[in-house]
Amino acid sequence: MKALTPLKPAALLVASLLALGTAQAQNAARQSPLTPEHFAALDRNNSGGVSKEEYETFMRESFQKMDKNGDNRLTPAETSDVLTAEQFAVVDANKDGTITLDEFIEHVMRDFDRYDYDKDGQLKP
Repeated sequence: MKALTPLKPAALLVASLLALGTAQAQNAARQSPLTPEHFAALDRNNSGGVSKEEYETFMRESFQKMDKNGDNRLTPAETSDVLTAEQFAVVDANKDGTITLDEFIEHVMRDFDRYDYDKDGQLKP
C-alpha cells in the first residue's frame, strides 16, 4: 500500500479555498468559511482582513505553483493533490479538460465576491 504524503500548506489552502466555491451548502450564519490559519496565510499586510488583491495574488501564485510544466494550463494530473475530479470539472468552465489561468481566477474571484458579505472588498474572520 502506498503511503499518503501530506500536502504542502499552500496546497491545502488552495484546496480548501476552491472547495468553498464548489460546495453546495449555504453558510446560514454568513460567517467567513476561512479558518484563522487561512487568514494568516492570506492577510499579507496584517490588516485583519483579506483584500481582493491579496486573495487574487495568492491564487495567481498558487496557479503557477500547480502548473508544473509551465504551459499556463492545469491538467487533472497537476491538480490531483488539490482538486477532486468534480471540483476540476466545475472550474474548467469550457470543459476542454484543462483549467486556464483565466478560468481559475474567474472562479476563485467569484468565490471571493460570494463571501464578501458586506461587499467592502475584504474577507473578515
